[in-house]
Amino acid sequence: MTRRWILALIAAGMVFFWGASFPLTKAALQWLGPTSIAFLRWTISAVILIGWLAVCSARGVAAPGRRGLTTTVGTAVAPVYPLAGPADKLAELMRLVRRDGWLLAWVALTGVTLFYFLENLALRYTTAINAGVLSNLTSIFIVLVSMIWLRERLALIEWAAMGIAFLGATLVSQGAGHFSWSGPGLVGDLMMVLASFFGGIYSVGGKRLVADYPADVVTTGVATLGALFLAPLALLEGLSLVMPLSAWGALLLLGVGAGALANLWWLRLLSHTSAGRAGAVLFLIPIVATALAVVGLREPLTPVMVLGGLLVLAGVAVMRRGV
Repeated sequence: MTRRWILALIAAGMVFFWGASFPLTKAALQWLGPTSIAFLRWTISAVILIGWLAVCSARGVAAPGRRGLTTTVGTAVAPVYPLAGPADKLAELMRLVRRDGWLLAWVALTGVTLFYFLENLALRYTTAINAGVLSNLTSIFIVLVSMIWLRERLALIEWAAMGIAFLGATLVSQGAGHFSWSGPGLVGDLMMVLASFFGGIYSVGGKRLVADYPADVVTTGVATLGALFLAPLALLEGLSLVMPLSAWGALLLLGVGAGALANLWWLRLLSHTSAGRAGAVLFLIPIVATALAVVGLREPLTPVMVLGGLLVLAGVAVMRRGV
């Protein structure tokens, strides 16, 4: 299997889990506040990822970074890394904290704590339709931040493809409703824009980190610090662990799928392509969320949503040529 197809499968899994996080979060909201959900899902993610590093270290599995020898398998270039001792993964995590702890903390603060806090708080003031439309700005902010921070550039056709994909994602996110940039929901709209901005910073900062450290090590550090930063906010909200098994099941799926796996795959994707091209994949999330809502919640599917989905697929296909 070629590198391009492997990255495509990684992106598909990531988009599915993030798209599925919306109905799962909606189910958990019956028992928990939004910040408590964010704290618990990231705590689960951190525990699982730390366990993964411990198992890899115990077995002497090397932590693949961006450096090392390579071997060609078919048309794909696969990295070959010698075993670096039984404590390699955990040692790599400690090295990350020592050398780039401030950047790691900034990435965790923006991508986990501030992003989820603002996104969840925004939903108290604005509509789900507005939030869905404005969340698509994350991909735009990724491009803008990467231009300033990483000096990345997009070709003119890629900018056009990004615009088409954004338009399509907006149509899908609107569904049968109407976007409104006025009234009392304006405060929530601005919070959602700010959350999307922090999502862009998280992605570009994460790309900087995975240039020097393994993606699973970076994801573990981000999840752990993000959960710690969310803890006081969850306690202020009135965190409670008394809930039915169905709520715990939703949290487990959020922690394992949308938290640990999706973010690991996202950082892995960022390590293989530009932040702007990777960000275009995020426009597929509204399609997955809408498909799950139509199938699972019997929500209506409109022609406008179908058109939006086709525009997203077209835009992402053009952007993917540079992966």
